[in-house]
Amino acid sequence: MAIQRGDMPTTVRAFYGLEDYDNKVPMLNTEADVIKWGDMIIKGEADRTRRGMAPVTNPTIAVVKVRFEDFKDTYNYQKTLQKNNTRTLQELARLRENADDLIQKVWDEVEETYRELPDDLRREKTKEYGVVYVFRKNELQGLSLFHNMEERVG
Repeated sequence: MAIQRGDMPTTVRAFYGLEDYDNKVPMLNTEADVIKWGDMIIKGEADRTRRGMAPVTNPTIAVVKVRFEDFKDTYNYQKTLQKNNTRTLQELARLRENADDLIQKVWDEVEETYRELPDDLRREKTKEYGVVYVFRKNELQGLSLFHNMEERVG
């Protein structure tokens, strides 16, 4: 904008790596883009002022540096949170496998303990340990047919 206002010549673009951008701003779609261009702007401004040129004043490089450092701190914090989240999800998946194995062993032992009981009593006893039988639709029809036959015979 300083170039558009006439405060600076177009040749200063070279200090910032903006020679190919004319009056356009480079793409800043990703965090990596923002970090790349933030570094280039800060280094370019330092190089320009070292050569005796007047610093950009709107905004000052000090303000740009503070905002840029805040952005990088927040970006790094977010990346750390993402890594922690990924690590925690992996650990949770591992623990889930162990828990599933343990539950399966307990259920198998409970079923084995009550295997010789009649079906109704076995389901009632195993339910005390959290083993609940859920019948599929076709199994329910067969089960009700079986109970109807029992009622007729009994």
